[in-house]
Amino acid sequence: TRLSSETTAAAALTILSLVGGVAVACTAGVGIRTVSSAAAHSQGLTPASTPGPAPAPSSTTPVDPALASPRLRFPADAVIDVKRAYHAAGDGTTDDTAALQKAITENPGRTIYLPSGTYLVSRALEARDRSGNWRAGLRLIGEDRDTTIIRLADHATGFANHWSPRPVLRTGASDVATDRSGQDSGYGNQLDNFTIDTGANPGANGIDYTGSNVAAVRRLTITGHGQAGLSMTRSLTGPALISQLAVQGFDYGIRVAPGRYGLTMEHLNLSGQRIAGLENAGNILAMRDLTSTNTVPAIRSTGRTGFVSLIDANLTGGDSDFSAIQSVGELLARRISTAGYRSAITQSGRIIAGASAAQYLSKAAFVPFPGTATTATDLPVRETPDYLPSAPGDWASVTELGAKPDDNGDDTTAFQQALDSGKPVIYLRTGRYVISRTLHVRGAVREIAGFGSTLTPGGAAFGNAAAPAALIQVEDGTGADVTISDLTVTRPRGEASPTDGLIGFAHRTTRPLILTDIGCCGRYQASYQAAAGAGPLYLEDVSASGWRFDRAQLVWARQFNNVDSDLAGPAANTRVARLVNAGATVWMLGFESEQDGPLVRTEHGGRTEVLGGAVYESGSVHGTAFECLDGSSISLSFATTGPSNGGYRVLVRQQRGTLSLDLARGQAAWRADGRAVPLYTG
Repeated sequence: TRLSSETTAAAALTILSLVGGVAVACTAGVGIRTVSSAAAHSQGLTPASTPGPAPAPSSTTPVDPALASPRLRFPADAVIDVKRAYHAAGDGTTDDTAALQKAITENPGRTIYLPSGTYLVSRALEARDRSGNWRAGLRLIGEDRDTTIIRLADHATGFANHWSPRPVLRTGASDVATDRSGQDSGYGNQLDNFTIDTGANPGANGIDYTGSNVAAVRRLTITGHGQAGLSMTRSLTGPALISQLAVQGFDYGIRVAPGRYGLTMEHLNLSGQRIAGLENAGNILAMRDLTSTNTVPAIRSTGRTGFVSLIDANLTGGDSDFSAIQSVGELLARRISTAGYRSAITQSGRIIAGASAAQYLSKAAFVPFPGTATTATDLPVRETPDYLPSAPGDWASVTELGAKPDDNGDDTTAFQQALDSGKPVIYLRTGRYVISRTLHVRGAVREIAGFGSTLTPGGAAFGNAAAPAALIQVEDGTGADVTISDLTVTRPRGEASPTDGLIGFAHRTTRPLILTDIGCCGRYQASYQAAAGAGPLYLEDVSASGWRFDRAQLVWARQFNNVDSDLAGPAANTRVARLVNAGATVWMLGFESEQDGPLVRTEHGGRTEVLGGAVYESGSVHGTAFECLDGSSISLSFATTGPSNGGYRVLVRQQRGTLSLDLARGQAAWRADGRAVPLYTG
């Protein structure tokens, strides 16, 4: 009797991995096997030493969102242009390592811009400050993904050992409260719209990335022959957004270590990997729209604490010795199609028959009222609108109209003048701006681009909890929608300006509002407030608390961090959920929370779907995480991490009239010190 190639390969590669100093967890039915370079070529992998743009799609071929490559242009004073400011050549032959590293070192928190070109480097680029300390807040953006390339020179010194890899780019981490280096919190790490090519270097990984709260990888291509294209293996990675990412080659396209805060992944294209498209060693992953072209498994979730919620995946090119998805932890898989594999899924060593899966659960769903089907499962999904202005005349600068960042002066008048200038885009030079009264977004405004700036509410306008006022109020205008991006709203430590009546964003129009890369912290009454008839709301990479969605509003959220906050006013009551859906339809891909008290309450006919929630449990005297009241519907897929200071007594409560049914913490699946719920519907 011949052992399956999967079993044989698993044993062989385990030995090789241990010899090389890399531990690879293996269990029965979870196979790993390397693919030769020839096999990689047969799958259509572009050799890393000769990268090139993807062929233009035909007029009848839909564009894969994971491969989008817009041309991004910005005003000169909004970004640090590496060619203009640091004389990087970008010609593919000049060594640009020193120029790029200097730009990174001298500009923490500012947006570093790479015009189109090939930037040759000979050593790793690292997010360190002038003293050599690691720093979070690396913001790197390219002009065009296909033509903006950071390429490691072939046979670069230090990149030859496949078993001891080094990254071409490594983001930093620090504690934002103390600015101490060496911490694992990657606040503000934003990478967007370029290619990393690791060249002919078997010991080169693409990017060693960590991100926290408001952090994202968008529109990147990573090609190479090393261990991992995108490595996220530091201890506190997440929550963060990985979107529109293509990885070609490597042992693993994406590699994720055990973790507690969760990662959100959407629009992934993985091809030509030698062991697995994505390996998850124990984190909580919320995933949507995965395309994989591989002979090896598309996903390997190798740790028992791993939790994967995956919807909409097309996994092709498979080998009949493997299943496309191999999971040891808990799994929700919906609308999975495969080709070439022996089956779509292997769960805990058991091969699940079938090349496709309309829906698969590693544990039976919790359904408190089985006689009534929920209307919250599989809600319709809309993509986040992406407004990409290019004409220089479309931008208005608040500083040109008199705002002065970081001087503690009142910038409200200049900001409002920019909003009323007739320009579709209002932008801020990176810094801190003091706002003393509500800013009104109206007229032609389509976007407020913060470039990592901070808005500080000042004066008495936001101090009355009984008469709350918005910092930014979006009203009727001529633009199709409004995007607010790259901003943090907070009061500096030690300042006495009252903010008990502060509302971050007020939605007073039927136009859609898009909030991307937004953080609210400090003391405030609510992050968001909608008027009757408010248009759709899109949240992407947002970290804030104090949300209420009323009536028939539509909400789509991705990488939504319902973070701790010193809430004021009515929201300060620990019995009030930090997110209340009172009649709206709310879809969330990647929900993360680290707070006491109730998390989400759905009532008054609301519908709430959570895919891939990561709940860091804190001690709470009101120990119910999710609630669903009369006439409402919920669908939840989430996992918890329960530290020693306590956990939720009740994970989900469903109430109908006087009847209340609970999902107690002890009823959910084991997950080390937490619990896992692949699916709850009610």
